[in-house]
Parts: sequence; structure tokens; C-alpha cells
Amino acid sequence: MLDSFIRGFKMIWSSIKMGWLDKRLLIPSILTVFTNMLFSCIFFLDGVRQMGKQAGGVAGALQQHGGPAAHVGAGMPTHGMLAGLGGPSAGVANPGSVGSMFNMTQLNGRGDMSGLDSFSWDSLGGLFTTDNILIVTCLMMVWWLTNRIMEGVTSALVFSHLTEGKGTGRFADAIAAVFQSLPAIIVLGVVTLVCKKVAGFLRNRNHGGIFGAGFNMLAGMVEIFWTLAGHLILPAIVIEGCSFWGGLKRADRIAQNSLLTIGVGEVGVELICRATTCLVYLSGGVLLGGALYTQINLLSPPAILGALLWASVLVVVTALSIYIRAAFYTCLYVWALEAEAVDESERVKIKAPGPLAAALA
Repeated sequence: MLDSFIRGFKMIWSSIKMGWLDKRLLIPSILTVFTNMLFSCIFFLDGVRQMGKQAGGVAGALQQHGGPAAHVGAGMPTHGMLAGLGGPSAGVANPGSVGSMFNMTQLNGRGDMSGLDSFSWDSLGGLFTTDNILIVTCLMMVWWLTNRIMEGVTSALVFSHLTEGKGTGRFADAIAAVFQSLPAIIVLGVVTLVCKKVAGFLRNRNHGGIFGAGFNMLAGMVEIFWTLAGHLILPAIVIEGCSFWGGLKRADRIAQNSLLTIGVGEVGVELICRATTCLVYLSGGVLLGGALYTQINLLSPPAILGALLWASVLVVVTALSIYIRAAFYTCLYVWALEAEAVDESERVKIKAPGPLAAALA
């Protein structure tokens, strides 16, 4: 475990140095962070807009239930809580009694602030209309596709850097290669989604004993296989122009012929990247909690400066994580290609390329 972490840190440091020498390698990952922010803002604003509509419907429903006595004094809203005191027109049993007021405040009553009677699921159902579901699904697909396009561009640029030298990869050529492979990338996305759903389905089976362990093991095998295969398929699609099935066969050939002499877990890049990103998010939550606990004005200059610094760290860490993972799997792919080009007896002499060589030294 410790060796895996050490190799992972060596790989990360060497990848950062490679990106510093050829800064174009970092551009797609930085763009990915900002496109993720853009899509997050779109979803947030759409959610606020939809909830705003529902809030308007809720207010109307409460006003309607409130009747003539819904407002008293200087426009103070009562949300129908006094309807039971207004006589026969209130439409409740035992009008004017305190008991009727308690009846309204019980679960699902018209005065229940959870609103399960007034606007209920009929109103909340407005958030799950066919149009909204279609829009959200399309946005999620575009979001995923944008991330894969940027990952493909990174793979193409890193491949050129490793095989042809610094500065040989052109951003325009990498983008063109990715867009030519767009149908295969879309199929990769669909199959990835299916595999994740199958793994989740198997893992959520409520079977005890040997059956439960068997389902969990099978789910783990699907996840591990597709994690490696999916990351090796994308370089095959972008770099070699393979179809999805061609990329899948390519990844299978790499595994079957043992072209990679290490496992992905032997270089702890994935775990380190995830742990670092998680720590950044956790630190932000701790800082925010501390500010709220000490009642610091969140709009004060020190608080705004702290938030900007934290956001900058998050952008840098996220961009580096995206870039390092893409560089790692591209190094594995290049290593497999070089091993495939020689006889099996000579493969042990093939050195890992770039940052991966530094990690395994």
C-alpha cells in the first residue's frame, strides 16, 4: 500500500513537471473545470427557477385555502389558520372552535407547513414533467460528452508529447481527432452507463451469506474491468481512430497478451487524486462551518478573500486531477503499444514512458 502511494506521488510530480514544460497539455483539464462550473450553474439556476414557480403555486394554494380571514391586521398572512374561526363560510366542522384549528394543523391538514395537502405531490410533480426530465437528461449527456471530449484532447496531446517530443501536439489536430471519433465516444458513454448500472444493481442485491458475497464480488469485477477498459478504450478511439468495438478489442488484446506488466492499483494515482479533492472540499466545509459558528460576516473582505483562495485551490486541484489521470492512462496505453511491437521475450526491456517511468524507477 505504501509503495503504491509512493509511486503515485512520483507519477503525479512527474506529470506536473511534464505539463509545466508543455503547458498546452493542461489547457483541456482547465477548460473541463470551468465547463463543469458552467453546467453546475445552469442546473442550479434552473432548479431555483423551477422552485420559484412551485413557491408561487404554494402561496396561491395557501391563499385560496385561507378564505376571507387569511389576512388580518396590516396584511399579516395567516395561511388559512383562522379559517376555522370565521363561521360557516370557513367550510370546516365546528366553526369557531379551537379544535378545528388544531385539525388544520395536523399532518396533511391545510395549515400543515409541510404542505402535503395544499400543494402536495401534484404541485411538486411540476418539477418532474416530461419537458424538465428531457432537458435535464440532454444537459447531463452534453455535460458528460464535454468532459470526455476534453479528456480525449488531453490524451491526444500527451500521446504526441510522449512519442514525438515536447511541443509536437497541436491543439487543433487533437480536437479534430476527437470530433472525428465522436460517435464511438458516445457509444462508450452509453456502455459505461450500462456497466455502472449493472454493477450498482448487483451490489444492491439484499442477499446474505455466499450469495451476497458473490454479487458484491461480481459487481467489483465489473467496476474494476470497466475502469481499466474504459480508460484504455478512449485513447484507442482518439489516437488510432478505432470504433468503439475496435477500441474494446484493443483493450482486450492489451489485457489478454499481458502487455502491461503492472496493475492500475500499483500506482496509486486514482486514490491520491480522489483523496486530495475530497480534502479540499472538506476544508471548505470546515472553513464555512467555522465562519458561521463564529458569526463572521460572510460578505466581509477577509471572508470573500478566503472564499476566493479556496475556490482557486479547488480549481487547481481539480484540473490537475483530471490531467494526471488522463496522462496516467495514456502512459499505460503508449507502454502497451511499445510492448506489442516487440517479441514477448523482449517486452521486459521496454521501459515505461514519461512520468510512468519515474513512478516505477
